[in-house]
Amino acid sequence: MAGPRLYSEEEVTHQAYDIFLELAPDNLSEQDIADFNEHREELGFIEESEPDDQWQDFVALEIEPELFVQVLVGLEFDNQDILFAKILISRDKDAPFCHILWKDSE
Repeated sequence: MAGPRLYSEEEVTHQAYDIFLELAPDNLSEQDIADFNEHREELGFIEESEPDDQWQDFVALEIEPELFVQVLVGLEFDNQDILFAKILISRDKDAPFCHILWKDSE
């Protein structure tokens, strides 16, 4: 039996970023959106990695590292990074899943 059909890490990272852009206006403050839009070209980052253990507190499924990618979206300043979203997204083409932890608005 063949294993799951998987998107590449690059493909799911692009999907996660598209989802972030679509949902950000409903989940971030107007100031956060303005800051991100102003600085994303020069200071923005999108990093993918293996999901960390924190996700088990938020999702009720077993997170298999080969089937999920964690994507961070933020701005990198000299004195402090701003993380706008931490995204867990499935690589499995037949089992789509995405969960986002948003920056707390101040």
